[in-house]
Amino acid sequence: MDPTFVQNLHNLLAQTSVPDTNVVKNATETLQKQYFPNSNSLPALFEIVSSSQDLNVRQLAAVELRKQVKKKDGANWKKQQQATREHIKAQILDGILKETSVLVRNSVSRVISEIAEIELPHNTWPALLPFLFNAVSSSNSVHRHIAIFIFYTILDTLADESQSSNTFDPYLPQIMAVFEKTLQDPESLEVRITTVRALGRVANNLETDAVGDLSAMQSAIPKMIEILHQCLQETHTDGVRHICEVVEEMCLLETPVFGNHLPNVIDFLLVSAANADYEEDMRLACLNAIVWMCSHKRSKIQTLNLARPMIVRLISIATEEEPEDTDEDSPARLALRVIDELATELPPSHVFPPVYEEMQKYMSNGDAGHRKAALMALGVSAEGCTEFIRPHMNEIWPFIEAGMRDSDVRVRKAACISLGCLCDVLDEECAARHAVLLPMIMDLVADPATQRAACTALDGILEVMGDDIGQYLPAIMERMAALLESAPVMVKSTIVGAIGSAAHASKQGFLPYFQQTIQRFQPFLLLTEDGEEQDLRGTTTDTIGTIAEAVGKDHFRPYLADAMKITIDALSIESPRLRECSFIFFAVMARTFGEEYAPYLPATVPALIASFKQAEHDPVPGASGNGVVDGVSVDDGDDGFVDIDAVNDAFMNVNSAIAVEKEVAADSLGVVFEYTRQHFIPYMEEAVNELCEMLQHFYQGIRKSAVATLFTFINTFQDLNNPQEWKAGAQPPVPLSAPVQALVDKVVPGALEVWEDEYERVVSIEICRGLAECLNKNGPAIIAPQYLEAVCTQTMLTLEGKTAAQVDADGEDDDLAEEASEYGSLLISAASDLVGAMATVLQADFTDPLRQFLPALIKYYTPARSSADRATVVGTFGEVITGMKEHITPFTNELLSVISRAVADEDPSVRSNGCFAAGVLVQNSKQDLSPHFPALLNALRPMFDKRQSESNDEQIATDNAVGCACRIITSKPDGLPLDQLLPVIFGCLPLRKDMAEWAPVLQSLMSLVQSNNAVAAQHIDTILQLFAHVLGQQEDVLGGQLRGQVVAFIGALNQSAGDKVQAAGLSQYVV
Repeated sequence: MDPTFVQNLHNLLAQTSVPDTNVVKNATETLQKQYFPNSNSLPALFEIVSSSQDLNVRQLAAVELRKQVKKKDGANWKKQQQATREHIKAQILDGILKETSVLVRNSVSRVISEIAEIELPHNTWPALLPFLFNAVSSSNSVHRHIAIFIFYTILDTLADESQSSNTFDPYLPQIMAVFEKTLQDPESLEVRITTVRALGRVANNLETDAVGDLSAMQSAIPKMIEILHQCLQETHTDGVRHICEVVEEMCLLETPVFGNHLPNVIDFLLVSAANADYEEDMRLACLNAIVWMCSHKRSKIQTLNLARPMIVRLISIATEEEPEDTDEDSPARLALRVIDELATELPPSHVFPPVYEEMQKYMSNGDAGHRKAALMALGVSAEGCTEFIRPHMNEIWPFIEAGMRDSDVRVRKAACISLGCLCDVLDEECAARHAVLLPMIMDLVADPATQRAACTALDGILEVMGDDIGQYLPAIMERMAALLESAPVMVKSTIVGAIGSAAHASKQGFLPYFQQTIQRFQPFLLLTEDGEEQDLRGTTTDTIGTIAEAVGKDHFRPYLADAMKITIDALSIESPRLRECSFIFFAVMARTFGEEYAPYLPATVPALIASFKQAEHDPVPGASGNGVVDGVSVDDGDDGFVDIDAVNDAFMNVNSAIAVEKEVAADSLGVVFEYTRQHFIPYMEEAVNELCEMLQHFYQGIRKSAVATLFTFINTFQDLNNPQEWKAGAQPPVPLSAPVQALVDKVVPGALEVWEDEYERVVSIEICRGLAECLNKNGPAIIAPQYLEAVCTQTMLTLEGKTAAQVDADGEDDDLAEEASEYGSLLISAASDLVGAMATVLQADFTDPLRQFLPALIKYYTPARSSADRATVVGTFGEVITGMKEHITPFTNELLSVISRAVADEDPSVRSNGCFAAGVLVQNSKQDLSPHFPALLNALRPMFDKRQSESNDEQIATDNAVGCACRIITSKPDGLPLDQLLPVIFGCLPLRKDMAEWAPVLQSLMSLVQSNNAVAAQHIDTILQLFAHVLGQQEDVLGGQLRGQVVAFIGALNQSAGDKVQAAGLSQYVV
């Protein structure tokens, strides 16, 4: 080795650390151009690592040596002379034991792992593993730590290599035996911690069928948790973080590495998180690990009934004080996030009862922290337990209202936040309580201590009030206008949002306040300071869009140009939040103005597309904008080096604001194309390409929005291509046009690829909904014939609960228990809707697929299933029957068996769907169902008796019962007791909720009159009064085709009973 080359390289490395930018730049450039491309730099760097007295240079040389070894997939190492390689392999092991710096030792360990990746598969480094086994038994704790750390880096490096199992399987029992000892190292906590990290790598390499190795891994879990306890006791923050990260990674594994220890692990993490004597960062690490367990071990948590004890501990943590900064994490906030996660992932019966029980106890506690925790727990559990909570709102309101009157400001704020959460998911129940809640909220708005939280609650309830807002609007706007002048900036943002909700609810009723509100908002649109001012500017942009949509384009048109200019200008400010709000505004303006928005496309669509090209993660640590790490440029050529550790660390620091911005950009593109139509075409190809890339994004919100927008693109593009009316069939008689087919061939395979591996239910739900809507709108050619089998397969897997979104990583799945989370039920509902859509577009060709789907669907109608699941499957049967028409006949008996039970179900929503399904089965099946009519009509009677019910669900059930009875009448009126049945039907009319059922009602009555039915003739005046009622409705509830039939019927009847037509006020409809 040329000593001059080594010395010059040493000097250049030293220069990269000096505080002179020019020196650093020149040294870096020389290294890049003259030294690192030279293969001699590899042995030279090793000499520097081995001999330099400068710690910084040794460290930097070790980092660069690792890159040189890895360069071009190891080719740079392989082309070194054999003697050089053997020299380095021998000396590096000896040298690392003598190295005094922990940082250098760790860097050299990673060099060893890179060499091992190349050498071990070929059995050309026989000294390595004996060296490690020997060092791990050393009496020197530093040597033991070096050995364990090298084990860790070797396992980490080879984790994804196909040959790793061949290399390590024979040694795994010996390695596990070593780790069993080092887990109990008597001297060094660092050895114990690193052993846990190494075990995480072992777990990641375990094969699912490696029973012995799995058992050894499971037996190590208690010792790992004991080491975590030691780290907590000794305030070893890094150790706590590392071990909690191992726990999180284990949650993702396909092997059940926790075994029977999962309850103990969760309990320990909760106890530790609740220990206020521990440092906050360590407590947060424990809670974060629990969040991962809730998300990825949900089935196990459900099966073992762990939610109740978890919630008891979590609410206790939530009693603690919280920081003023709402973006700052704290144990209390993270504990509430875990409750939120439990509510989202588990059946509501596992979550809400314990939350409610604890809330009752905590609300009577003299400590305000307990009352605050109770109300916050209620709020965060609302989204995942909506349908479970709905029937219990009368018992919950007293707690909310008591909280809003509480003597402690923390409790009053918590009550406002909880109310806001309830408004998001229980809009009708909250709106119905406006007379009680609004005065209390306005009192809290007047109090500076509760102003911001109260405005959040006000925002929530105004958005759901609808027409009821009119009586309150003058007082609300007067109060809001005053606060806009005096409130702090952060509160102004909430006030502006509340004004937007008031506009949304009042629509044209907001016009008296429109101009003055826009004038008050204008200064906010010019704010540029980072932080609260930009938040206010963004919220104001959102709200102006809401107001524009509320008052209509004619009233907003004078303000459009200026508003668009200011919003486009905001794109130049480096703020994801402002860009997000601008994108929303663009979408709302496109929706409001339609094709009038076209002139703004050149300034806005490129910005939306450019958003996708940003990186959400931090640069590699230590790098400047041009990719510099520790003064030496990261290789960006074709040498193939990827610093996995740096990349992993960078991706741990994700900028979630940019991720959300991309999500909004994807949503906005769909809206803009939908409403600007052909004007968007020049941007479509680039937009589609970017959106298809976003299908593989790591953030589920972006994947979800990309899916939704791509299906919107198909629907809109099809509209623009003069489509023919589609016809049913697996070999579509009416093909798509070539451009639309090309778009489908790009989007549908991409969506199916995502669906196959998708682990987030919200994305799978969106795929099912998007496909269903696309099929219903555009016909079978969207999936048939080439994608039909794949769609059926994935739909079947979903109904069976076997997709990645439904199965825990280690194989536990939602199907183990009949009870599902509300999100789980939503996924089944979306997949069922897709079944209905396929039945509609395939008709006779859906016979074979339905034979496969039917057993999977029927299992959702059992007493143990939730009412939502039962209603879903029965509703699906109605859609399938309607879609397949007479081709449903072979399935009549199977369907009738379930539907007959559904008509008598205890839940009104299930009965409602049962009535519809029964009616359309009678209407479409060619099988004679008249022997079943008496039983069916008898089952309908209780719903006729509830026609005066105030319950929305009961009213819908009654309307559908009437529709079912009328379909039965139309099917076979002879033999029915019409003299008894018609008066009952008339007593339930007019329909109150489900206006679609007017079709079977009117068609049956017209049929009876036209056939000169004697009973109908007796009730002709009542019948005509019903016709007059329907035709006189301000809202068209009939549609053009049915209205035409009714008008023709009246015209014909006028020939024979003109006096009765005139008496009913129907003469105006006679042509």
